[in-house]
Amino acid sequence: MTDIIRKDSTYAWYVAVLLSVAHLISFVDRFVMSLVLVPIKTELLLSDTQLGLLHGTGFVILYTVAAIPLGWMADRANRRNIIVAGILVWSLATAACGLATSFNSLFLARVAVGFGEAALVPAAMSLIAAYFTRAKLSRAVSTFTMGASLGKSVALIVGGLILAWLTARGGAMLPGLGHLSPWQGLFMAAALPGLVVALLLLTVKEPPRPVTGADTAKPGLRDVFTHIGRHRAAYLLHTAAAASAILLVQSYAAWSPTFYIRNFGMTPAEAGYLVGMVVLVAGPAGHLTGGFLTDRLQAKGVGGAPGLVIGTMLVLSIPLAVIFCTTDNKALSLASYALLNVTITAAAPPGLSGIQLLTPERLRGITSACFMAAITFTAIGLGPASIGIFTDQVFQDEKALGSSLLLATFIFGILGALFAWFSRAPARAATLAET
Repeated sequence: MTDIIRKDSTYAWYVAVLLSVAHLISFVDRFVMSLVLVPIKTELLLSDTQLGLLHGTGFVILYTVAAIPLGWMADRANRRNIIVAGILVWSLATAACGLATSFNSLFLARVAVGFGEAALVPAAMSLIAAYFTRAKLSRAVSTFTMGASLGKSVALIVGGLILAWLTARGGAMLPGLGHLSPWQGLFMAAALPGLVVALLLLTVKEPPRPVTGADTAKPGLRDVFTHIGRHRAAYLLHTAAAASAILLVQSYAAWSPTFYIRNFGMTPAEAGYLVGMVVLVAGPAGHLTGGFLTDRLQAKGVGGAPGLVIGTMLVLSIPLAVIFCTTDNKALSLASYALLNVTITAAAPPGLSGIQLLTPERLRGITSACFMAAITFTAIGLGPASIGIFTDQVFQDEKALGSSLLLATFIFGILGALFAWFSRAPARAATLAET
């Protein structure tokens, strides 16, 4: 549909919220695994390194390969339909995780989940940028990214309740599939909501493409790389800063339930519920804070506002991580974990909105895909796996999981803050060039 769409309208916010729900479902299917790392390790006899590979590296293999061609499609084809197709693929792949009986079969299913989810962000970012003006873009993006934190919460809270129910019954019997372990049944349940969201997304209208000036040309990778090359300092530094922040978000999301299981003697269901409740409040607060601060600083004419927000939040995260990773007081641990979630998730909206501000509309699909491919490969592919490697190889003690998380926070928090600070000047110059 190509009706004229009024930007910043009530309908535009409806689209942003619905895309946020799709983002939520994608993160449920992505992060439900963090709830069952311990039972998977026990049943399949895996190491922490293999768990990290399942959670992160398996997911990113096809995600990073498919993201760029799907971004190319988002600049040409119906973006809503691309998202709907992606949801169907990743939902079926999540169900396939529930049928896995070995590391190899589970790894392949995770690869397929990543392939389906690669369709979401490039098309969604292009849609949001088409529905909103620059003045409200960061808040719209923060609405979308808020779905990520809510998805983690739903995966942990609702997933924890379902896991406890399945565990009490010794698993599940499904017609034609036979008996499934509780963790396998959980994956099957997680696959169902995506089908409902795919139907709801059929109500979204495809906005018209720009029809005047340079934006009439059909963009390609050469156009994208030419544009990025002109502003390479801005893009490279901003991407490195955003990747550092998201790496910490993904690492803590992947391993926090296991941290509470090992350090405080909780069951997987108890740890999932507790961590999920914290993320339910702190995650959206962080996303909204990051989007609001970025828009406010932009409105005040602060140069490189996204980089300033990312860097500030990473610096604030370090002392909070020290408390979380070292205290043996559960109440203090939860309080510091909540504040840590606020600071690291607040870095997500300026990461995505910063790329939109640097990029002309006709190139946003492919550019967002390139950005997300780099972020996903670094943050998801390396983050959770690096924690497992630190635990197995550096500290050689599964009880040292907190030390592994803290080591990653020092490394990537400091590097990310430096990248963010130095990105400000070139980002401001590039943004002014595109306005």
